[in-house]
Amino acid sequence: ARGGAGGPLPRWLTGATNPLNKEVDWDSVDAFCEQLNKELEGPPLATRLLAHKIQSPQEWEALQALTVLETCMKNCGKRFHDEVGKFRFLNELIKVVSPKYLGSRTPEKVKTKVLELLYGWTLGLPAEVKIAEAYQMLKKQGIVKSDPKLPDGVPFSPPPPRPKNIIFDDEEKSKMLARLLKSSHPEDLRAANKLIKEMVQEDQKRMEKISKRVNAIEEVNNNVKLLTEMVTSYSNGGTSDGNEELMKELFQRCERLRPMLFRLASDTEDNDEALAEILQANDNLTQVINLYKQLVRGEEVNGEPGAGPLLSDLPRVTQLQVCLQSPDAPPAILGTPLKFWVAAPPSEPGFLPHRPPQLGPLLPPDPGSILPVTVYDRHGFRVLFHFARDPLPARPDVLVVVVSMLSTAPLPIRNIVFQSAVPKVMRVKLQPPSGTELPAFNPIVHPSAITQVLLLANPQKEKVRLRYKLIFTMGEETFTEMGDVDQFPPPASWGSL
Repeated sequence: ARGGAGGPLPRWLTGATNPLNKEVDWDSVDAFCEQLNKELEGPPLATRLLAHKIQSPQEWEALQALTVLETCMKNCGKRFHDEVGKFRFLNELIKVVSPKYLGSRTPEKVKTKVLELLYGWTLGLPAEVKIAEAYQMLKKQGIVKSDPKLPDGVPFSPPPPRPKNIIFDDEEKSKMLARLLKSSHPEDLRAANKLIKEMVQEDQKRMEKISKRVNAIEEVNNNVKLLTEMVTSYSNGGTSDGNEELMKELFQRCERLRPMLFRLASDTEDNDEALAEILQANDNLTQVINLYKQLVRGEEVNGEPGAGPLLSDLPRVTQLQVCLQSPDAPPAILGTPLKFWVAAPPSEPGFLPHRPPQLGPLLPPDPGSILPVTVYDRHGFRVLFHFARDPLPARPDVLVVVVSMLSTAPLPIRNIVFQSAVPKVMRVKLQPPSGTELPAFNPIVHPSAITQVLLLANPQKEKVRLRYKLIFTMGEETFTEMGDVDQFPPPASWGSL
């Protein structure tokens, strides 16, 4: 069963957070946790549902939702941890405690519980750095006066003791400071005092940058969402004169936000994850600006007329089969048909289907399928493009590509980010990857793989040249690799591979 609006996840969460519950409904809580692990899109859907319940004005409903969240963090593993550790969800928790948003009307018990959870996760999940950044930002803003005292049963076992303040994580400066403080010379003690002040100032600047970035991305996302909804309503003929004026103001505001994102990107070169978030926000902003120009102003954008189809017009899901026929693919993957859920066009503009498509059995691999293309193969890390046999319904101009990432490296590979760009006459959209980490290669165990669906629209059937950027960390070294791919099937054959 899928987790749509009437799916099992919303039903279990409704039972687990029912304001009429006399006590916690652990059966519903456990069922919710179990269900989110079963579903491919379980973690992102679960966090969206939980964010809505946590922000409920009813104290008991919000507290029950926080109990569900805490239980899932304990029992649902890394996929769920990664989703909670994204700013998209953390911002929703920040809204609950921040007086700028919902904090002034949120019950104290709810705010206290949110802060306890955030603090507990910073101790127990040090790898989820965005959680720690969000918590430190709340401290910087004075929302957290002092670390809360955690109740018995800390969410996670605390890691080994580390320096009390992140400003002392600079190993060279810490060694120098320790040497100066041991000295009995007044000059050394003055130098130590000066060094401490410099380190504190550096930390304050870092936290200000983080706060500025989080607020900027949130402002961009809110404006993009609102303008997208209004442009969609306009295209369906449901907009008044007053809304058109508001839509124009939103468009102008979105255009003013672009230089701010460029400045943020130039200040964030040393943080790949933050840079990826900024670039994604900029892509969303550019897309909605172009959408307004096309549908409201009737302008041509990148040579396309005002009514041209967009990849953002693909909100529904459909099942595709991809046959992996590479002769040197790992045994666990060779010749195996895989299911992927990717976007497909809506049956009516602005409406989702009344029920999800029915799942049928997958057929065995087609021997005549196009062989995959090796995009990258260095350092024991390999990236392949597999071309889907089935096109998207009613969109033969869209090629569905599954990006698979495999590792034979002796070290684990972390923080994997794959980005792509195509000429202006085309459009490309990457779906979220199945993961961002690959374990060290073990010849006894079947190799694991990360998969990511790429949608490539080419309405003018031009020859494709795709540029990619691949970022990953192996051991302690971070790699940034770039290259081009032009080995795509002929565009004329995309609807019938």
